[in-house]
Amino acid sequence: MNYEFSKSERKIVRQVIETGLQRDFESSILDIDHIIQRWKLKKLENREAYHEIFGKMKSNDKYIGRMYNDLRGSTYMMVLQGLLANKTITEADLSGFSETTRNAILEIRRTLDRD
Repeated sequence: MNYEFSKSERKIVRQVIETGLQRDFESSILDIDHIIQRWKLKKLENREAYHEIFGKMKSNDKYIGRMYNDLRGSTYMMVLQGLLANKTITEADLSGFSETTRNAILEIRRTLDRD
């Protein structure tokens, strides 16, 4: 979907995407911390913990790369809708947008909902 954001909304887009990126970084770090905690409790052997950490880093890095690399105006809507669908951002994070823009972003919910 190609949506034209106003100049003032493009600034908000970048802020919301940065919020999403920071949350994805935090989630990735917490995933790895969970593995390390299991290792510390001797629930994982060294090799197993290392491979789990490596695999988690690799998969999280791929996701973050797909989501946030090569951002441009033509992909903003798709990225925002993806972040919303993944529950990385919430409807509250969209409060700075106009009602029209907010509704356009929230359109993904109607597409994904199975009523």
